[in-house]
Amino acid sequence: MSLERSSALVQTPIMSRKTIFRIITAAAWLSIIAIAYATLTRVGFVYAIYYKLSPILMRPEMKIYAPLEHIIAFTFMGALFGLAYPQRMVTVCCIVFGGAILLEILQTLTPDRHGTLIDALEKMAGGAVGISIARGMLKFGCQRGPTT
Repeated sequence: MSLERSSALVQTPIMSRKTIFRIITAAAWLSIIAIAYATLTRVGFVYAIYYKLSPILMRPEMKIYAPLEHIIAFTFMGALFGLAYPQRMVTVCCIVFGGAILLEILQTLTPDRHGTLIDALEKMAGGAVGISIARGMLKFGCQRGPTT
């Protein structure tokens, strides 16, 4: 194999940027669907997840687990939406923060769940952290030049 041909193989990306952004966009929308399902489904679903994860997480109390779960889920969702739509940060903030508020309002309509202001604030804080992480990743990625 010639030197020219081997260097061309090294520089060819496995996936194009467009494909990566499509995957991130799909993951962002799937994350909000999954969060909405977990938020609005029967309360037994949440407890089933807790009992499966609690041995891995060193058995935290439910009052510690629930806020942590809200923050982590919305951090991932905020980061995914921030990466999926980097030029539309106002829209991303509306989706993430509005989603947190809307899910808490809808949760009050279910018979076995209750939405609270504290839960909404936890979700919004997690979303803000995720959006900030995405902004930092995009800024750092733009400043870094191509690797050789």
